[in-house]
Amino acid sequence: ASWRGRAPSSEKHLKMSSVVGTSSFAGFRIASGQPARAQQRAGCVSRCPQVPRLSSSRSACFTGQAKGLIRPPSLATCKSKGGAARPSRRCGLDVRAAAVAPGAKVLVVGATGGVGQLLTAKLLERGYTVRALCRNVEKATSYLGTAEGLELVVGDCRDASSLKGIAKGVDAVVCCTGTTAFPSARWKDGNGPENTDYVGNMNLIAAVQADAPSLKRFVYISSVGVERTNKMPFIILNAFGVLKYKGMTERYIAEESGFPFTFLRPGRLTDGPYTSYDLNTLLKATSGTKRAVQVEEGDELLPEATSRLVVAEACVQALGMECTEGRAYVLASTEGEGPGQDAESWTALFAGANK
Repeated sequence: ASWRGRAPSSEKHLKMSSVVGTSSFAGFRIASGQPARAQQRAGCVSRCPQVPRLSSSRSACFTGQAKGLIRPPSLATCKSKGGAARPSRRCGLDVRAAAVAPGAKVLVVGATGGVGQLLTAKLLERGYTVRALCRNVEKATSYLGTAEGLELVVGDCRDASSLKGIAKGVDAVVCCTGTTAFPSARWKDGNGPENTDYVGNMNLIAAVQADAPSLKRFVYISSVGVERTNKMPFIILNAFGVLKYKGMTERYIAEESGFPFTFLRPGRLTDGPYTSYDLNTLLKATSGTKRAVQVEEGDELLPEATSRLVVAEACVQALGMECTEGRAYVLASTEGEGPGQDAESWTALFAGANK
């Protein structure tokens, strides 16, 4: 089921006081498995390594199982080491890693969440067409508004049968679903880490593989700490598996999905909209004067916090650059003036972080 219709201006969200929703902690730096190559586009070089780079890092800083779950048939025969079902590998995908320019259609999954709301508004303002996956149209409309270029599509990642056709005709997918790292009201009705950060994502991947064989980019908002689950504070943050399940999703996307991908790994999320149930949300945490952005490839940076505004803007900017394909970046908000929406500044950030 779909509904077409005014999207909220991201300026509205810029004026909101902010709070940390749950920072999703998960994932490891994994190579895409695609042939190594160098690409020059928009002044930055893209390299897609054949082997994982787990130990080194480089940074750039700009200052100035659920109830009623239906698994798709493709999940029945391919098991991960953890015993969870996974989509089968699709070697026939005709993927084309490329910059995704305004005018393209982007599927936003998790569009009613804090980052998702900001991302949807930003994409529409830049001239993209957005298909927003939601469980409830009325609720989604209250968050996202109505606008030319916005399409609301009903589906639930925990129910594979509801995702049929959701990715038909899309050029890119941004997945910004997530849940709290520790038990909270958000875990109600099967929204815990396994179903949200793994089972639901596997269902989504299978649907995209079936519907969008020529996908240009899959952006996954993961978390800092995914390569450090055996170190503090991530041992604690991973107590209920949120890092583990996000990491399993990252690994599958990078090694087997066939998608050109970009992983963004924020730290503790600050700034609204506030849609979570964790301590940072209750305290209405804000980034304050920390508008500068630090970007580091890999997972060695330990950001104090990351603004949702930064994460949403990084998604939009990463889509428009070839140099971000096949890479994973930690994002941090730091003291100072940030890059805002300036494409040249973001290009310098990402290119400067690339190894």
